[in-house]
Amino acid sequence: MATLNRAKESSPARRGLGNAIRSWWMLMAEASLGEDLAIMAETGLTLPQMLTLYRLHDSSPQCVSSLAGVLHLSQPATSQLIDRLVEEGLVDRTEDPGDRRRKRLAITPRGDRLVTRLIDAKSRGLDHAAGRLSPALRRRLAAVIQEALRQLSAPPTAAPDPSARAKRTRSGNR
Repeated sequence: MATLNRAKESSPARRGLGNAIRSWWMLMAEASLGEDLAIMAETGLTLPQMLTLYRLHDSSPQCVSSLAGVLHLSQPATSQLIDRLVEEGLVDRTEDPGDRRRKRLAITPRGDRLVTRLIDAKSRGLDHAAGRLSPALRRRLAAVIQEALRQLSAPPTAAPDPSARAKRTRSGNR
């Protein structure tokens, strides 16, 4: 396991929630990355290709433009990435019945089995690492993570517009 550099971690800018999550994520990634990398080497797939499979596993079908946005790649680069996944039999590409110019992408049963294998490998690594925590802490952590996921999955509420408050204050409306 990696040891955290305590001098760097103790700076005021590094004590917030974001850094705590990053530090946790780094420890968990290190604990669970070995099997992921072995599967990637075995299949010859790149990280963007694996992320595409995960996305299609969770939400199929999708179009190239939506995947390009998620991956932060151009549409031509995403199309090339998809070509390889189609050639490997991991993704199906069909015409969108509503717009024949658009292509619908869906994970195949073979692609689904690969993603399931990756998820299982990741879960084993994370369970092994978390096994070092006390049972009580594991239960509390699971509850907090589940609640955070519920809140983060909910549609965002509109944040108050700070400029609107300033305008009301200037005009005498409070």
